[in-house]
Amino acid sequence: MCREPREPQLVALETGAPDVVGPDWHKRLDKVFDDNLGKFRKYDGKSVQDLMRALRNKKHHYQDLPDNVKRSLGGLPEGFLSYFTRRFPRLFLHVYGVVSADPFLRNDAMFRSYFDSGGD
Repeated sequence: MCREPREPQLVALETGAPDVVGPDWHKRLDKVFDDNLGKFRKYDGKSVQDLMRALRNKKHHYQDLPDNVKRSLGGLPEGFLSYFTRRFPRLFLHVYGVVSADPFLRNDAMFRSYFDSGGD
């Protein structure tokens, strides 16, 4: 269910979603992974936010995944990252662009180290 009004950061995240995740990101996933994904929560295949939520949830619960799903995804962190960057080559740069364009997000403790100039 969508919250109203939506935060500008979420609007920015979903801007251009078809170019980032396609018409339905579920179709880009391996069946074994997508089947496991749907057991715990429903995700909107058109939403960048939902894809990022799915990615985060599976990373945080990686140790609980069945072995066949782990094999499909690959190991943490390299295999997992590769799984998603191969299927969604624009995703991480899109998210980086959204975060970097928003002063609040860019200066948030979670993201600040990605934008600090290091004294250059």
